[in-house]
Amino acid sequence: MMSASGLFRKMVKWLSLTLGTIVVLGVLLVLAVLSPGLYNRFYYFPKQKAAWEHLATLRNEVMVDDGWTDFKGSVHSHSEVSHDSDAAFPEILAALKEIGSDFILMSDHFVDGKADWSLGWKGTHDGVLFVRGFEMQGGLMPWGLPDSTIIEASEDVGEAAKKIHDLGGVVTFAHCEQERRWDIPELEAMEIYNIHPTFIKYSKDKKFLWKTGANVLTCLNKYGDHCFFALFERPDQVLGQWDELNIYRHISGYGGNDTHQNCGVQARYTPEGDLEICDTGHKFEDRGKVHALNIFSKALLRLLYGKREPGELLFRYDLDKYVRSAHYVRTHFLAKACTEADILDALRAGRAYVSFDMVADATGFVYMAQSGEGRAVMGESIKMAPGLELKAYSPYPAKFELLRHGVKVDEQEGTAYRFTPTDTGKYRLEVSLNVLDKDQLWLFTNPIEITN
Repeated sequence: MMSASGLFRKMVKWLSLTLGTIVVLGVLLVLAVLSPGLYNRFYYFPKQKAAWEHLATLRNEVMVDDGWTDFKGSVHSHSEVSHDSDAAFPEILAALKEIGSDFILMSDHFVDGKADWSLGWKGTHDGVLFVRGFEMQGGLMPWGLPDSTIIEASEDVGEAAKKIHDLGGVVTFAHCEQERRWDIPELEAMEIYNIHPTFIKYSKDKKFLWKTGANVLTCLNKYGDHCFFALFERPDQVLGQWDELNIYRHISGYGGNDTHQNCGVQARYTPEGDLEICDTGHKFEDRGKVHALNIFSKALLRLLYGKREPGELLFRYDLDKYVRSAHYVRTHFLAKACTEADILDALRAGRAYVSFDMVADATGFVYMAQSGEGRAVMGESIKMAPGLELKAYSPYPAKFELLRHGVKVDEQEGTAYRFTPTDTGKYRLEVSLNVLDKDQLWLFTNPIEITN
């Protein structure tokens, strides 16, 4: 018969093995859940970061003068004026200065059912141009309206577009993956890229959410830009719509940042000593949820974040920090000066290209048509003539793909591109960079039209 001490030792051994097995299985489960993020954290993102840094060393300034100055900045951006953003204007300015942006075209949401052009910053602040604008009903997103303008959310899209046009504003559509009133005659430009459709498209895809969540948990602090860029997807549908519209009319294309700074989580202590959690972009008073803490959870939070007073922010994690989402994609306008009038004139004309500057700064890229003394840049037209050439120059070695009415007609590699067209029509470029031995789509130009 086993002694009491022997039985005790056997029970301790069994318990130890059981607990050890549970711990091991728990660790393995955590590793399995986080495996996509861990792979990126320790292998892929470091390699991608090194590749981006290597690209920067290959940059050679383009010496060809197309007659314009390249100004880069954000289009489709939100501030604390919107209900779903807490980004204050001084904070926005600091972010734009950090990444070297020249301008920002705001697009705040309705305030009490009204788009009020007296709200928000306007003009140049510490070298950065702010242009007021609103994201409105039916995807309307205009700029360039008088400060006294007020447009009601209840107004018909067509009537609102006519009003905007009559007041001298630029009529554009945002979120062009959705159904839009393409027949509106006042339409001058459209958003040809926005990261938002990717979120919507995969919002119910458990695999996508799993990978994205794993990236955020394991990589956000060290590789936040790379976590964000992992969501990139070519906007096939929107580009196809844009190409089709441009066969029959002139519609300029621009890139939408759709910056909110609201994809994240923040927490603070309540006066009662509990934990209040809220998504970023909203106030605790509006969206906060209180979670009771016990002695162990309080000790853990103090160990992780130090001592905090009631009401004081405990932590905040942002996937879409302003400095990140404003840098991810930028629209470059060719203009004489960085004024509201000049920038909006470039928008109307289509003297613009969209580039993913987080990978590599595209400033200085040139795309033009030339024949003898004649010359045209993006958004302009030129007559077919003997010797007419389409030319492009990139600050980095790149792959150029030329599309006529959305159909690829030529492909070349290098830092310079030349093509002799034989047909009239509208020609635009898509440019890719070699990143980790793969073509990474980097830049879209507006088309140049060749006429009879």
